[in-house]
Amino acid sequence: MTGRRRYHVPGQAWQLLERHYASRNAFARIYKHYEAKIAGLVKKHNTPRQDLKLNPEQTAKLFETPQLEALLETRVEELRRIANALFRDNNVSEPYDMEVSKIYHELSILKEEHLSVRDFPRDAGGREFNRLFREVSEYYPQRLRRVRDLFTRAQKRLDVLLPGFKEDDIVVRSAFLYRKDLWPDSSDAGLTRFFSKMFPAEGAAGGFLVTARTFLRAGFLEHALNTARMGIAAASKPARSGESRPSNVRDTVRELDKLVDRAGKELRALEALQEQDA
Repeated sequence: MTGRRRYHVPGQAWQLLERHYASRNAFARIYKHYEAKIAGLVKKHNTPRQDLKLNPEQTAKLFETPQLEALLETRVEELRRIANALFRDNNVSEPYDMEVSKIYHELSILKEEHLSVRDFPRDAGGREFNRLFREVSEYYPQRLRRVRDLFTRAQKRLDVLLPGFKEDDIVVRSAFLYRKDLWPDSSDAGLTRFFSKMFPAEGAAGGFLVTARTFLRAGFLEHALNTARMGIAAASKPARSGESRPSNVRDTVRELDKLVDRAGKELRALEALQEQDA
């Protein structure tokens, strides 16, 4: 399956992308919290990480149960459902769908391990609890790293599939509108990278041009203006290592300039009418 596949269910492609980034970002927060907890314990006990031995109470506090459950039961579960609906047809195996299923499986085990340590009755048998605790504390870091690696693999495969979504107006407009949710640490740069993957021939500026045009056709003049300006800014930056710069970038910038001029004029005209009505 290639990135040129077309999708015909309105809104479903955007649902997949939104759940993908929401899941990845939520896991990143959990992973960061875990690493901070471990670093704090290493410092507190003045012990190398590989020699750190945690008691059950410390291990149980490595995760916040509500965050872990929300990641699994709302974000990743929904992502898996949407991926299944999009990709499982004609008995064709899509790697992205497979990676998402693996993420769900690994997080399910992680959740059960966490709840086992947190809720296992200590008086039910010390030997049994100690065996369980040793297994869980040993597999925690391995499972976390595996989930992190699976998200990385899923992202790489999604990048290959993105060109198949580029003619979906809901996708390109929503990516612009919700860029701060998708890429909270660097929204504009994240959107630029997103468009460069989705429009490999046209480049990121071409993606901004397509998006600005959809806003203009729909009458969202301010969004059209802002998107076009972002496209001009993206075109002025040198290509990152490994990225090719489209040969028609100057033509794209000229089209973006025209769109900025048109959207600006229409917006000013609309504002003048609104002032008259007031």
